[in-house]
Amino acid sequence: MSCFKKCLAALLAGALSFNSFAVNVLKANTEFKKGNYAVALPLYEEGAKLGNAHAQYQLGIMHLKGLGVEPNAASSLIYLSLAAEQRYHNAQSIIEQMRSSLNEQDLSLLENTIEEERVVHQSYQRQFLPELNQQNLNEKVTFDGDNALKQKVYFEEFVEFQNFDDELQNSGGFDDLDDGESLDVAIVVNNPGFLVVENDVASDGSVRYIRAIQKSGNTRRFLDAYKLFPLGQPEVGDKPTEFVHRAYMAAAIDDQFYLNDNLPQLYKETRRILRAAKNKPSLETLYQYAMAMVIFPWMQSNENEAESLLKKLAEKGHPGAMYEYGLQLYIQQKEISEAVRWITNASKYGLSRAEYRLGKLLQMSPWVVRDEKKALFWFESAAEKGDEAASLHVAKIKLTANDKSLVDVSGAIQHLEDIASSQNLNPEYQYLLSISYRLRPERDFKKSVELLEKAISMGMRTNWDTSEWQALLAKMLEGNISVTDL
Repeated sequence: MSCFKKCLAALLAGALSFNSFAVNVLKANTEFKKGNYAVALPLYEEGAKLGNAHAQYQLGIMHLKGLGVEPNAASSLIYLSLAAEQRYHNAQSIIEQMRSSLNEQDLSLLENTIEEERVVHQSYQRQFLPELNQQNLNEKVTFDGDNALKQKVYFEEFVEFQNFDDELQNSGGFDDLDDGESLDVAIVVNNPGFLVVENDVASDGSVRYIRAIQKSGNTRRFLDAYKLFPLGQPEVGDKPTEFVHRAYMAAAIDDQFYLNDNLPQLYKETRRILRAAKNKPSLETLYQYAMAMVIFPWMQSNENEAESLLKKLAEKGHPGAMYEYGLQLYIQQKEISEAVRWITNASKYGLSRAEYRLGKLLQMSPWVVRDEKKALFWFESAAEKGDEAASLHVAKIKLTANDKSLVDVSGAIQHLEDIASSQNLNPEYQYLLSISYRLRPERDFKKSVELLEKAISMGMRTNWDTSEWQALLAKMLEGNISVTDL
């Protein structure tokens, strides 16, 4: 038996690994660079199963060179072939060189095996990747009748709201802006505050699950005020939906002349980013420049320069650019299929903010077929990386899923306990905690009612529509039940 046939026989006997890991190709890259191949291998395998071309390529090289695994030419050719189908790097040229030494019989066996593995991977991907809702792709989301939400939030709107209730002011609010990932662009200015955020827009228009895209200086007063003002209610036709929004506050809304005259430090930083991109162009410096242009449109030499650069960087494999380009398309409601594809591609790298957004699309997007099981997969992967908004959504699915096979009360409770300190002032956290006390084995109806009342009170203070919760509370208190302190 030829060496290649032995490799192929070993491959068919063991099959490609299909253990379950959280998606984290980014961590795999870090471990690979350190030489920790045994750690990188299963992380690459998870990414490869989901169709991440970079992970497929890396596995091809690892199997070829015996890095963290026994050398296996057949496995190498299979992974490299999957990567080559997506035109990744030089995968095709490596394949051609390897195939040149094989005879026709070996090539036939190889082609059959590649096809079998392709089918297996595609079957796996259908379990977790989004499916477009084709009949809705031409529909548009409106916001109280408007075609778009205002992206710029001006400082003047917040002047009178700089002093808030001490509970909100000192608590850190109900969203922790730090999600465990570094911010994308290193623009630093100590004073005045500088804040760009991304947030969900609930069906009632309320601002939820805020995360910083860029922040510096004293930004708490802007954030606390921003949370209190509902945006336009998103609808498709006459049906409520949810959406995503970007808001720019304080120095993020100023033009270059104002910055040059009044905030020279910040203006100098924008010029530094420009120089770095021009003098030492790399995926990262160009990405920082693209993000700076998103924040400060006046930096663009041509219309849509930022979007064009993000697209080029996404095509070259930068996960942050993939997500940002996809999100820009999504927010603008253009090329929706491309928007979803790029957000998905970023998620395949394990970028937690992309995974969270993909989970939300699978829950509420009018352009994606809704699927709780798929959403749970991506939320859990993001939650494992410390994304607390994702943890809250994991708990919600495990407590309220229509698919009862997804209900896991103990798992939901664990997620709620993990984020208790930062989410305690989030009305939805209190609502989910209330549900958990009704469902856990040591059922506590009194505690459940108290927590639901607390959630309603907190939600009303932050201009949330709590009518659904109020109806639930009324149903819980029907009949002769009374709640008293013992």
